[in-house]
Amino acid sequence: MKTKRSKNFLTAALVGVLALAAIGACAAETSEDRDFSAEFGAYTGAFVLYDAAHQHWLRYQPDECRVRTSPCSTFKVLNSLIALETGVASGADFSLPWDGTRRSIESWNQDQTLRSAFAGSCVWYFQALATRIGLERYQQIMPKVSYGNGDLSGGVTQFWLQSSLSISPNEQVEFLRRLHARELRFSDKTVEAVLDIMMLSKTDQTIFRGKTGSAFDPQKNVPTLGWFIGSVSTPSGDSLFATRITGGENPSGITARKISESILAALKILPDRK
Repeated sequence: MKTKRSKNFLTAALVGVLALAAIGACAAETSEDRDFSAEFGAYTGAFVLYDAAHQHWLRYQPDECRVRTSPCSTFKVLNSLIALETGVASGADFSLPWDGTRRSIESWNQDQTLRSAFAGSCVWYFQALATRIGLERYQQIMPKVSYGNGDLSGGVTQFWLQSSLSISPNEQVEFLRRLHARELRFSDKTVEAVLDIMMLSKTDQTIFRGKTGSAFDPQKNVPTLGWFIGSVSTPSGDSLFATRITGGENPSGITARKISESILAALKILPDRK
């Protein structure tokens, strides 16, 4: 038979556990603004980073971080998830034959796998996947993902290419956060496959993942906007980030990646690659 004292002790212990749980559940995120103008140089842009372990947001140009633009080829992250989850692509080695049409990027002029097309940002491959996925399935999946404005009106092979779909740097990072936390409505197998094809380097216990994206002037065929989104994963947690640039001499995804790596090195999240 339990004594009154033991009951009081158990009650107090239970209250303590619930209080700690409530504190953990309600732990507030923190944020700060930081000046990365030296890393951006002549480029206009925005940078967002979320430290998942400490629930801390860091931003350069916070107003720009809220502005939506076309995701361009960064949408290949979500497109790969959808293709794998729907069975349109069977895995990272799912191959499609080159149609023989020569394109300006030489690496595109050959058969592609999901892995090679992702790495080379091969537009025709992902347009072929999009056709196979079909607008109806996109309409079913996109609202569940909450990706940017979710606007598919630009057409099944164009909506992410300087068309109707748009997303902000803040939303890019939130999408990556949910991807790494397995909070999106995709199977673990699908998520692991996409995280694998996103991997750019792995050194010791640090995994660096990312995807570039570029918008182009249709007449001059020169870049007008560059994205680089990704993550750095270590045993202590994930750092999710997004960089977007315009202006300057070459505002491409490649340039956005260089700026991102410079910032991540300055923050001691990545080793200095100079």
